Amino acid sequence: MTWMCATPELRHLRAFVAVAEELHFSRAARKLHLAQQALSAQIRQLEQELGVVLFHRTTRKVELTQAGRTFLSHALPILNSVTTACEQTRRSYAGEVGQLSIAYTPTVAPEALPKFVLELHRVHPDLQLRMCEMWQTDSVVAVNSSRFDVGFARCPVIRGDLECVSIREEPLGIVLGCDHRLTTSSVVPIADLAAETLTIWPRSLSPGFYDRVVETLRAHRFDGRIQEFENLGFGVLFSDDTARVEVAAGRAFSVAFSQQYAPLPEGFAWRPLEPPPTVPLHMFWKKPVSATVDKLVHLVHEVARREGWIESG
Repeated sequence: MTWMCATPELRHLRAFVAVAEELHFSRAARKLHLAQQALSAQIRQLEQELGVVLFHRTTRKVELTQAGRTFLSHALPILNSVTTACEQTRRSYAGEVGQLSIAYTPTVAPEALPKFVLELHRVHPDLQLRMCEMWQTDSVVAVNSSRFDVGFARCPVIRGDLECVSIREEPLGIVLGCDHRLTTSSVVPIADLAAETLTIWPRSLSPGFYDRVVETLRAHRFDGRIQEFENLGFGVLFSDDTARVEVAAGRAFSVAFSQQYAPLPEGFAWRPLEPPPTVPLHMFWKKPVSATVDKLVHLVHEVARREGWIESG
């Protein structure tokens, strides 16, 4: 025959542990902010439910029985587990624990993203990150479908229930072969690129960024040919053999931010442009916002203000 034991209430477990630790009913009652009579009643109820004696009581002292010592070895982990569960639940609700997934585009990886990640680990060490590099159009789909929580991209074309903010305006420069005639200038006027060939990733992968770059160049007399990359690796220019050879030979140029390829491979040079075209970096997420995402949004704004990318206030 199987002996069935009633499940004690948590208040009974807390009462038992307090008495077991103090071995004194008055001190245990004060610890629990209970009247001694109420505490004694809870211990009696627990012993009746278990069908055992947990304490030897005399007028001089209180001692655990063998059954009491056995029960204490189980009661302590249970109470600790409940305490941990409550704390973890509160912190999860507040966005301090859990998992945060981030989609980001290749040009974000060298500088901006590491600053955000390091600060997030410092401020919220119990948040687990899952990050994936992807093209702009894919990152928007990933966040809009809730496969990822937050996206970082430049000029994303936002769809669905996404909220989007700009967190940086970054000047764009060009990558040239070291023997290109324009490398003799420390700053290259955009007008001097008029008849050059631009190598850039396909518009279908990053339409917002592509249009921003091309329209800016066109507005300053660039009228050259546009050659889209054939190999769509995340190394961008240096993933595409054809484009890399053309740029190295001085027959084309590509666009990049100052830290995007740092340090550049031998044979290549980066130059700023005049006037300096700026491209915004955006952060986007799906509404309604979760507590975890809200933590990241506030943290990114703090980092951006500290770096001088956006104004304080």
